Amino acid sequence: MLNQTGVTKQSFGYGEKRIIVDELNSTAFSIVVANTGVTADAEGKKIIKAGTPLYGSLTARNTAFTISGGEGAKPVGVALHDVDVTAGNANSQILVAGFIDVSKVDTSVRSTLISAEANLKLIVLVQ
Repeated sequence: MLNQTGVTKQSFGYGEKRIIVDELNSTAFSIVVANTGVTADAEGKKIIKAGTPLYGSLTARNTAFTISGGEGAKPVGVALHDVDVTAGNANSQILVAGFIDVSKVDTSVRSTLISAEANLKLIVLVQ
Protein backbone atom coordinates (compact mmCIF):
# COMPACT_ATOMS: atom_id res chain seq x y z
CA MET A 1 0.00 0.00 0.00
CA LEU A 2 1.35 3.41 -0.92
CA ASN A 3 1.70 6.22 1.59
CA GLN A 4 -0.35 8.91 -0.14
CA THR A 5 -0.84 11.12 2.90
CA GLY A 6 2.45 12.94 2.50
CA VAL A 7 3.32 12.11 6.12
CA THR A 8 6.84 10.88 6.59
CA LYS A 9 8.70 9.63 9.62
CA GLN A 10 12.26 10.73 10.28
CA SER A 11 14.55 9.49 13.03
CA PHE A 12 17.44 11.67 14.01
CA GLY A 13 18.66 9.81 17.08
CA TYR A 14 17.69 12.69 19.35
CA GLY A 15 15.22 12.32 22.18
CA GLU A 16 15.93 8.62 22.74
CA LYS A 17 18.29 8.97 25.71
CA ARG A 18 16.82 8.03 29.10
CA ILE A 19 18.53 9.80 31.98
CA ILE A 20 15.95 9.15 34.67
CA VAL A 21 16.12 6.11 36.92
CA ASP A 22 12.40 5.64 37.60
CA GLU A 23 9.84 7.15 35.23
CA LEU A 24 6.93 6.44 37.57
CA ASN A 25 8.47 8.53 40.34
CA SER A 26 9.31 11.59 38.29
CA THR A 27 7.51 14.71 37.14
CA ALA A 28 8.04 16.47 33.82
CA PHE A 29 6.13 19.17 31.96
CA SER A 30 5.89 20.12 28.31
CA ILE A 31 7.71 23.36 27.53
CA VAL A 32 9.20 25.40 24.71
CA VAL A 33 13.00 25.80 24.67
CA ALA A 34 14.97 28.54 22.94
CA ASN A 35 18.01 28.06 20.76
CA THR A 36 19.71 31.19 22.11
CA GLY A 37 23.09 30.52 23.64
CA VAL A 38 23.30 27.03 22.12
CA THR A 39 26.47 26.36 20.14
CA ALA A 40 26.25 24.33 16.95
CA ASP A 41 28.12 21.00 16.87
CA ALA A 42 30.46 19.81 14.10
CA GLU A 43 27.46 18.92 11.92
CA GLY A 44 25.89 22.37 12.36
CA LYS A 45 23.15 21.08 14.72
CA LYS A 46 22.17 22.96 17.86
CA ILE A 47 21.33 20.27 20.40
CA ILE A 48 20.36 20.85 24.02
CA LYS A 49 21.52 17.68 25.75
CA ALA A 50 19.39 15.72 28.23
CA GLY A 51 20.27 16.85 31.75
CA THR A 52 21.00 20.46 30.80
CA PRO A 53 19.65 22.82 33.49
CA LEU A 54 16.87 25.06 32.12
CA TYR A 55 15.75 28.50 33.21
CA GLY A 56 12.25 29.90 32.84
CA SER A 57 8.84 29.92 34.48
CA LEU A 58 6.55 26.93 34.93
CA THR A 59 3.60 29.34 35.01
CA ALA A 60 4.58 30.65 31.55
CA ARG A 61 5.61 27.45 29.77
CA ASN A 62 4.86 28.92 26.33
CA THR A 63 7.62 31.45 26.95
CA ALA A 64 10.82 29.75 25.84
CA PHE A 65 13.09 28.32 28.51
CA THR A 66 16.82 28.96 28.11
CA ILE A 67 20.05 27.19 29.02
CA SER A 68 21.27 30.14 31.06
CA GLY A 69 19.58 32.54 33.42
CA GLY A 70 20.34 36.07 34.42
CA GLU A 71 22.44 36.95 37.44
CA GLY A 72 21.15 35.10 40.48
CA ALA A 73 18.71 32.99 38.43
CA LYS A 74 18.15 29.41 39.49
CA PRO A 75 17.30 26.56 37.14
CA VAL A 76 13.72 25.28 37.29
CA GLY A 77 14.59 21.78 36.11
CA VAL A 78 16.54 19.93 33.44
CA ALA A 79 15.96 18.89 29.84
CA LEU A 80 14.45 15.40 29.97
CA HIS A 81 15.66 14.45 26.47
CA ASP A 82 18.07 15.76 23.85
CA VAL A 83 16.29 18.42 21.80
CA ASP A 84 17.27 19.83 18.40
CA VAL A 85 16.85 23.62 18.35
CA THR A 86 18.77 24.18 15.10
CA ALA A 87 15.71 25.62 13.35
CA GLY A 88 14.64 27.77 16.32
CA ASN A 89 12.53 27.28 19.41
CA ALA A 90 11.36 23.69 19.91
CA ASN A 91 8.92 21.74 22.04
CA SER A 92 10.49 19.64 24.78
CA GLN A 93 10.02 18.45 28.35
CA ILE A 94 11.48 19.72 31.59
CA LEU A 95 12.11 17.32 34.46
CA VAL A 96 11.33 19.02 37.77
CA ALA A 97 11.31 16.00 40.10
CA GLY A 98 12.95 12.59 39.99
CA PHE A 99 16.17 10.63 40.07
CA ILE A 100 18.80 11.19 37.35
CA ASP A 101 21.50 8.63 36.55
CA VAL A 102 24.52 10.91 36.12
CA SER A 103 26.41 8.23 34.18
CA LYS A 104 23.77 8.51 31.41
CA VAL A 105 24.17 12.29 31.09
CA ASP A 106 26.47 13.44 28.28
CA THR A 107 29.93 14.31 29.60
CA SER A 108 29.65 17.82 28.13
CA VAL A 109 26.68 18.53 30.43
CA ARG A 110 27.61 16.52 33.53
CA SER A 111 29.60 19.20 35.38
CA THR A 112 26.93 21.85 34.72
CA LEU A 113 24.26 19.52 36.08
CA ILE A 114 26.28 18.66 39.18
CA SER A 115 26.93 22.37 39.83
CA ALA A 116 23.19 23.11 39.58
CA GLU A 117 22.16 20.22 41.86
CA ALA A 118 21.77 22.39 44.99
CA ASN A 119 19.15 24.53 43.19
CA LEU A 120 17.19 21.56 41.88
CA LYS A 121 15.34 20.79 45.10
CA LEU A 122 13.28 17.82 43.84
CA ILE A 123 15.92 16.22 41.64
CA VAL A 124 18.39 13.68 43.05
CA LEU A 125 21.54 12.72 41.16
CA VAL A 126 22.67 9.09 41.47
CA GLN A 127 25.40 6.97 39.92
